[in-house]
Amino acid sequence: MSILYNKSITGCESKCIRAMIKDMMDCIKSRYALSDSEEYEFRLILNELIANGTIHGNKRLCDKSITAQIEAIDPYTIGITIQDEGSGFNYKEFFSREYPCDANTFSERGRGLKLIKAMCDNIRFNYIGNQIKISKSIQKRSMQ
Repeated sequence: MSILYNKSITGCESKCIRAMIKDMMDCIKSRYALSDSEEYEFRLILNELIANGTIHGNKRLCDKSITAQIEAIDPYTIGITIQDEGSGFNYKEFFSREYPCDANTFSERGRGLKLIKAMCDNIRFNYIGNQIKISKSIQKRSMQ
């Protein structure tokens, strides 16, 4: 495993967040040959992870930080860790809930984490729930 990216940002301004997501995508694309669909999925995952940390974790408080790390787990697996300064949440309860008959279709709350879980190979939280680690495999192809 090798760390490819490790950075913290303080603030909740969209300009700052977009810059971090762009830096992270540039980092991933410089090391891995992504298909268009993989690039879309990584961009969506990063947007959701950082938005969750900023909005839900740090409660949009601009004096709070988000820390992001990207790891090369192996030649075809990328690990991403996002940590906020919030008090965390009960992730076990969140993922144990089932919503019958699309009762939550129009609710924005929780949709991002369910998308992330569906697109990633693995997701883990730290004990208090203010740090998420995901891993995602990419197709085997060479950089040209």
